[in-house]
Amino acid sequence: MGLEALTQRTIFIAGGGSGMGAELARQASVAGAKVALAGRSKEKLTSVASTLPGPVTIHPLDISQRDQVEAAFRELERVDHIVSTVADLTFKPFIELTDGEIERTLASKIWASIQLGRAAHRFLNEDGSLLFYSGVAAYRPVPGGSMVSAANHWLEGMMNALAVELKPRRVNIVSPGIVDSPTWDGMSNEDKQAMFTDTADSLPVGRVGNVQELAEAGLSILTNGYIDAQVLHVDGGGRIA
Repeated sequence: MGLEALTQRTIFIAGGGSGMGAELARQASVAGAKVALAGRSKEKLTSVASTLPGPVTIHPLDISQRDQVEAAFRELERVDHIVSTVADLTFKPFIELTDGEIERTLASKIWASIQLGRAAHRFLNEDGSLLFYSGVAAYRPVPGGSMVSAANHWLEGMMNALAVELKPRRVNIVSPGIVDSPTWDGMSNEDKQAMFTDTADSLPVGRVGNVQELAEAGLSILTNGYIDAQVLHVDGGGRIA
């Protein structure tokens, strides 16, 4: 089944204001889906929404807060797919991390998955699916990535539990490698390009990824009704490099 399976389906995308979430929204909208964009910045959501060819709603919210998430889903009533690309990550030596940095990282992954799992139980159609984006740090930790590794690894355990408890709804994960996306906008351009070059040199594919590839991977899972409780690694071979 191809992308035509998304026609007239409603997809809720947390993190839809930029990067992989915005690109997934674009591709889904082109395929005929109804898109609900969620994220903290109303300005970013509005900007993305203005570029989509199909029906779209925006939902400014903190995805880690239950009341805000449920209010958004009540507006939609029922959805066919829920996707989260949310990430508020801090890379820093473990001993130097502040409580606030740890809390933001865990909220963007752990609490987001909890709130979306709760919403899926009430608002997700039985033939629908829940998709989280994690990251290669869960499987190949690096210095300075302790909380990122822990938060992403949590998602696999949550995925397996939810796949059992929410059945027949499907629950899956896409695990990206290093991708040229707004995730790295906090770095100087020089440092970012140096990281991309070093990463490319270490990967079997010889380059970093892009948001188009990660969005395509996500949509392939949404449209395949026999994929459940799986982690799709889209990392250019990063786990073995």
